[in-house]
Amino acid sequence: MSRLSPVMAIHPSYRSVSMQLNLTPLTPAFGAEVQGLNLSQPQSDDTMATLKAALNEHSILVLRDQPLSAQRHVELSKTFGPLMIHVLKQFLTTDHPEIYVLSNVAENGKPIGNHKEGWNWHSDLSYVEEPSMGSLLHAIEVPPEGGDTLFASMHAAFEALPKAIKDKIRSLKAVHSYTGYYEKAFADREPLSAEQRAKTPDVVHPLVRIHPETHRPSLYVGQDIVKEIVGLPAEESRSLIDELNRHAISDAFVYRHKWQAHDLVIWDNRCTMHCATPYDDQRYRRVMHRTTVEGDRPFGA
Repeated sequence: MSRLSPVMAIHPSYRSVSMQLNLTPLTPAFGAEVQGLNLSQPQSDDTMATLKAALNEHSILVLRDQPLSAQRHVELSKTFGPLMIHVLKQFLTTDHPEIYVLSNVAENGKPIGNHKEGWNWHSDLSYVEEPSMGSLLHAIEVPPEGGDTLFASMHAAFEALPKAIKDKIRSLKAVHSYTGYYEKAFADREPLSAEQRAKTPDVVHPLVRIHPETHRPSLYVGQDIVKEIVGLPAEESRSLIDELNRHAISDAFVYRHKWQAHDLVIWDNRCTMHCATPYDDQRYRRVMHRTTVEGDRPFGA
């Protein structure tokens, strides 16, 4: 497979830095595997600048065999920017509060992480005023089967829309609601506390988001998180949200990541969505550590 992805061809300004890394495209539309780079050890400023440029170009980077300690995971993540602390503090169970644990494992009768989190298509923390720039997910323990993560390119999804729909949605805005998502996804759990609700009020973001570094447009949608489109009648709003979500996760725009222990996946939340998939959680353990990098308020065209 050629190391020159279609995205690189569109954006030649990134070619010089990206070619310094050993990159293999994951799909024709987006994503790259980085080989020969050991991020468990500190890297030079030039190497990290190259990695960040590659993330802008490819939206998702996969690095295999990265045995990161929790401390190193946090240190590495901070090179991308300040880190966010998740509102569900009961799942910040390591010595580093920046690490949000995703797991089905319980210790001393208490879960060490959030289980069945992210089993819908979403972009991390789209429900806050300044959503995450990116996330770094490190696999500690993975099941031998199942538990894949799906990623979708919102750049490619937007570019493939008919012109009439592009023109219709460019100026529209949508309400993102964590409370609405939580009530659907975790109806069997304790409801959010008053403090958690206060920290996650509904927010409004553009339906078409412009990437602040590459200036490429992308869809900014999500399942369950997006509550309504501002200014549209309820039925039309729901129909359009459903239509855009279905389009956004078409096979042509999706990469399926099959996890191995010590995988590190870095993705850009400004131009991708992702979705966890089930596994046999009665037979197998799964422990994943995620850090989340601060971002800016989304803006449209």
